[in-house]
Order: sequence, then structure tokens, then C-alpha cells
Amino acid sequence: MPATLDIEIALLHHVLQLRRPWLDDVMIFASAVGSAGFVWWVFALIASVFPARRADAWRLLLAIAFTFLFNGYVLKPVFDRPRPFAVIADLPVIDAKPVTPSFPSGHAAMAVAGAIAGARMILAAGWVLWPLGVVVAVSRVYIGVHWPTDVVAGAVVGLSCAWLVVGGRRRV
Repeated sequence: MPATLDIEIALLHHVLQLRRPWLDDVMIFASAVGSAGFVWWVFALIASVFPARRADAWRLLLAIAFTFLFNGYVLKPVFDRPRPFAVIADLPVIDAKPVTPSFPSGHAAMAVAGAIAGARMILAAGWVLWPLGVVVAVSRVYIGVHWPTDVVAGAVVGLSCAWLVVGGRRRV
């Protein structure tokens, strides 16, 4: 086994040792609301009701849609990395086992893109969106369906896609 895989397995097992019944429920819920960017779609749709937020809500929708498509239909097929449970036979997975490739994490990509675009739309919402995004991303390793580097790479993809859509600096 390559040394990098040994490190990934060690990190994965370290996260799995944090499991507790109450935390299992939190992480499964976080993973569910982060699936296909659900929470970010809902946030954008609620914000779009307010005329002053409508353009920013469209940017949020565009950022998460672009992230979803780029990550899922361009990057995942190119890298085609197996999921941890496909490599480690006895790995305990506490939720459904996805059938798509592992790298990069779509949940992490959508979480970061949603947090960036959402916080750009409503600055004060960042206090909720960023912690939610982190929990959604980490939940994928905790559940046992992603390697730690999948989540890091997904976060970079989400950052890049959101930056491309909403721009780097906040308008004054």
C-alpha cells in the first residue's frame, strides 16, 4: 500500500473513532440536507422571494448548479476513485453507500460553494452557513463514504466554482 493511502486510512479511522449515537444522527441529518445541495437550493429559493435579494439568489443557484455539474459530471468520472468501503472491506458505513466515484466530494463542494455564495448574499447568514457547510462536508468522512482528501478536494472545487460565479471580492 502506498504511504499516502496509509495516511488516508489512519485519518479515516481517527474520524470513525469519534462516532457516538447522538453524533451519528447529527451527521446523517447533515449529509441528507447537503445531498445535491438541498439546503442551499432552499436557502436561495427563500431569499428569492425578496426583490432586493433576487439577483444574489440567482447567483447562489448558479454557483451550486455549476459546482454540482462540474464536480459530478467532469471531475468524478475523470478521477474515478473508489470509495473507502470498496477498499476497506470491514469499514462500518452508517448510511446508504453511494455508487458514484469518491473523488472529489460533491457534498463538500456544494457546501463550500453554497456557504460562499450565501454569505455573499446575506453577510450575517455566514455565521450559520459556514458551520453548516463544515458539518455537511465532515459528515461524509464520519459516515464512512469519503476519504479525507475527497472532502478537502471537494472544498477546493466548491471554492473555485463559487469564486468563478460570484467573484472574489464583495461589492461595496
